[in-house]
Amino acid sequence: IAFFASTAHVVDIGGRGYGPDAREVYEEGIRIPIMKWVERGVLNEDLVNIVKNNVREEDQVVGDIHGLAASNETGRRRLLAMLDEFKMADLRDLAEFIFDRTRTATMAALEHVPKGDYENTMQVDGYNDTITLAVNVTVSDDGMHADFTGTSSLSPFGVNVPLRYAEAYFTYGMLVALAPELPNNYASLLPFTVSAPPGVILNAQDPDPVAVRHVFGHFVTDLCLGAVAQALPEVIPAEGAGALWNFQASARSADPETLLPPIEMLMFNSGGTGARPTLDGLTATAFPSGVRTMSAEATEQVGPIIIWRKEIRENSGGEGKQRGGLGQVIEIGPTDGYLFEFGAMFDRVENPARGRQGGGDGAPGAVYLDDGSPFSPKGKQTVSADRRLILELPGGGGFGDPADRDPDAVANDEVQGYIS
Repeated sequence: IAFFASTAHVVDIGGRGYGPDAREVYEEGIRIPIMKWVERGVLNEDLVNIVKNNVREEDQVVGDIHGLAASNETGRRRLLAMLDEFKMADLRDLAEFIFDRTRTATMAALEHVPKGDYENTMQVDGYNDTITLAVNVTVSDDGMHADFTGTSSLSPFGVNVPLRYAEAYFTYGMLVALAPELPNNYASLLPFTVSAPPGVILNAQDPDPVAVRHVFGHFVTDLCLGAVAQALPEVIPAEGAGALWNFQASARSADPETLLPPIEMLMFNSGGTGARPTLDGLTATAFPSGVRTMSAEATEQVGPIIIWRKEIRENSGGEGKQRGGLGQVIEIGPTDGYLFEFGAMFDRVENPARGRQGGGDGAPGAVYLDDGSPFSPKGKQTVSADRRLILELPGGGGFGDPADRDPDAVANDEVQGYIS
């Protein structure tokens, strides 16, 4: 009748550990062909053992997979209960009705975009070298097509993006801008297509390394929205921080002779979103990703980490009639006896989020140690036992002329400490 699928981030998938340094996908984690976790109620112990022997946190990872399987089982039970309640043999007629209505509504939303070609380029930091992302968005009677010709070549590091991932963030951006009330399903996605020449960073192929594909993949949304902004200038927001600033660390004993256990930690963090045509940007909020971070207190409970500071970053939102969302400042360090092996994967340090319609750029990000030592935004590095890592997350761009901002909004920003 149907398949259920669940996805989630887990704390470790083996390989080199989460980060951009791998040169092939084989280094980035365990690769498992399609296999059954459970078959007819019997757990596949061989698969469980394969996972356990290839990850650093076997209890957490295996437990999370059990949780995903339980989610699917809950969906199965509820679907069967619904079919029984409404005396339905299958979902064919219902699916056809939903898809037909959704496609009609999606195509109606696309009618608001004038037919034509719209181009945009964006500079992002890259791994050692600046990357150019380029797109040509074609709007036709059949839908919208994004072509990424002109984008920089593949990277030797794990920051490459599979084309399907780029397609997802193009499609998502168009739907939230043009038809945010519509459900995501087969029919709403169908009018959106993509293409890219071989060898560009948005068209990675096996075995290209892709572990931190989110860094450049998340920029695809603002890249494509920037193209469509030429047709819909009063609809599309300014650029935002875009890529998440994930904190992925392997806590290891600072003294090899001690018996402190190794621990893996993962923490999601977000900068500010771009200002909207009629509203300020959102502060410390993920977009286009929808993830939320866990609390500082919960993070400190599961790993040898102290979060010394986590606060809104003053003056980080771009100026404008509508102010860009603010980033945040996070100061973190290991607890006594530990150091961090840290895989940095940050962007918008050299290339901040751009404002729109006369709005100012958001503040660029910064990464450094508490003694002022520079820390590379990408690659594996060490935070020693006596040091703290400071992350200044980027802000979103502003929208409109700053001279047109409501004086009361400026006064409130000053009172709240958003600007100085």
